[in-house]
Amino acid sequence: MRMSAWRPRGIVVLAVVLFLLATGVTVAGILLLIGAPTASGVWSEIGRWLLQLGTVLAGTGLITAVFRQVDITRARRESWTAILQDLVVGQDAIEGAAMRLVSTPDARTYADLVERCREMRALLRRVIALPEVYNSDGTLRQQIHRMRHYLKPIVKEHELRLLRVSRQESLDKKILEMRIQSLAKNTDRSQSANSEQMFRPMGVSKILRDEDEFPALAAFLRDFDDTEGEFRPQSEIDKAYEDVKVILRRNSGAYRTRRAG
Repeated sequence: MRMSAWRPRGIVVLAVVLFLLATGVTVAGILLLIGAPTASGVWSEIGRWLLQLGTVLAGTGLITAVFRQVDITRARRESWTAILQDLVVGQDAIEGAAMRLVSTPDARTYADLVERCREMRALLRRVIALPEVYNSDGTLRQQIHRMRHYLKPIVKEHELRLLRVSRQESLDKKILEMRIQSLAKNTDRSQSANSEQMFRPMGVSKILRDEDEFPALAAFLRDFDDTEGEFRPQSEIDKAYEDVKVILRRNSGAYRTRRAG
């Protein structure tokens, strides 16, 4: 990363001015000491005072630069840490939404998963736009692009299939209402069979499992390990995510790269 993206120019100018003043005052003091007629005269005292002033100015400039650089480094690491935390929270939200969709595939859990993917893509877009990322060597930017590219198909597919899912959901509600009414009217002998139908997967659940109708969702869920509640390590999204975390952790001063198994 280019340090100029983090360093306020005003502090740099101040340090340079202080060092220039220190240099000028020191040179003037030395000249006065050399040209003074006596070692204890007024000009000698002024020369010594100027040398002391030059030392103070140089020390002040050095201390200002050092402490400001420490503040800059701390602020930079805090910024990288905040980005890392937002990334981890976003990834956990996607994995949680995917787990809910696997457990209960319906229009609500499907929409929630897509919304989490949209939020992650928006976060990654904001990260790419940051000067410290945009002006970096490109590795971080490439991995972020990989994550955004992976999440794009499922978002686009939801936009194209939204009407299909919405209408099927409305139809499922009507069917469920009819089953409830039928269950209330039937005799005790037929109630058992009708009650079983109440808990069978509805139309939305079936179409969401259709790989031909929802290929992007199917590919997404194939990369998700529902027994662990996270993406498979060999999946494209997990590889990109882990690579981004490695870079962010290094930039934030943390060097542990892989999450615990």
